[in-house]
Amino acid sequence: MLKYTDSFITGNGDFHSNGNIKAGSLMFQFQEIAAAHAEALGIGFDELIADNRIWVMSKLRFRVYRRFAASEEYRIETYPRRKKGVTFFRDYYVYDKDEKLMAAGISHWCVINFESRRIEKTDIDFDGEYTDRVPFEDGIRKIRAGELLPAGEHTVIESDLDKNRHTNNCRYADMVEQVTDIGEYDEFTINFSREALLGDVISLYKEETAEGFIVVGKLGDGTVVFQAETRRV
Repeated sequence: MLKYTDSFITGNGDFHSNGNIKAGSLMFQFQEIAAAHAEALGIGFDELIADNRIWVMSKLRFRVYRRFAASEEYRIETYPRRKKGVTFFRDYYVYDKDEKLMAAGISHWCVINFESRRIEKTDIDFDGEYTDRVPFEDGIRKIRAGELLPAGEHTVIESDLDKNRHTNNCRYADMVEQVTDIGEYDEFTINFSREALLGDVISLYKEETAEGFIVVGKLGDGTVVFQAETRRV
């Protein structure tokens, strides 16, 4: 079975003032284990960049089922599923010491050319047995924004960047937190439409819904960078 397991210990900085875990903290754990598994399979960052390619996440959805605690150790598992076209699917499950499910997530990835930043079709695949298990039967739902109101802006600085030289996925959750009460959420979904690079100014817009918030980030020319939704379920 294609599975990779690791563990992590939460710190005080991983939590909101109300005690709920930050979306960006979970996103960090998801991307770290995804990178570790890809490396173990021989298709990690070093292998791809040698061929002028990189992995890029396009969508993520996760749900928190139980309250996390600081200074606790949690087990995290990840499983890839069969790709469709240029889209690679990867799921995540987090458990506490009593094997209770704490959180689960689903993500979409693609491979892009490092120089052109365009999606590439590749013969990359995972060699092994896939799982039929999925965190959510309805996958990653579309985010449908209504009336969005200006909510601030964020200028991309050096510390926002990852080794792909674009804004780290986790930083977008921090931007959402800038303009919403993201501490009150059970589910977080984000769709990435365009990279944000050093010096880019991302204008943030939000809409409050019955379940939470929708936040959209745009460049000055109106190009959408990301759409995110927080929900209380």
